[in-house]
Amino acid sequence: MSNFKTPETHTVNISVENGEIKYGDKPSFKVSRGDTIEWACRNDNCHFAVHIGYGSPLSKGRYPKKNNGKGISDKVPKNARPGRYKYFVAVCDGDNIWTDDPEFIVRRSP
Repeated sequence: MSNFKTPETHTVNISVENGEIKYGDKPSFKVSRGDTIEWACRNDNCHFAVHIGYGSPLSKGRYPKKNNGKGISDKVPKNARPGRYKYFVAVCDGDNIWTDDPEFIVRRSP
């Protein structure tokens, strides 16, 4: 029997509600090696950026939302270490900029 798992795409739908950043149903979520994480903003006029810091298995750097309207995505490497990883989100919603530091969790391999 194979332990191979088909990679999944985890979409994080960012929005601002009453001055608080919301993440749809994924404020904190678990991923497996080989999965893809996508960040998207549900508000049409929403501009956002994600900062992936040191120690994260994802590509390091600051990623603004693409000009083509698509969100931000990155793939969890096959050699990612299991654990909790924080990232930083900044959202500009009109005249306000909101920030947060949620996390994702890389599962242990079966």
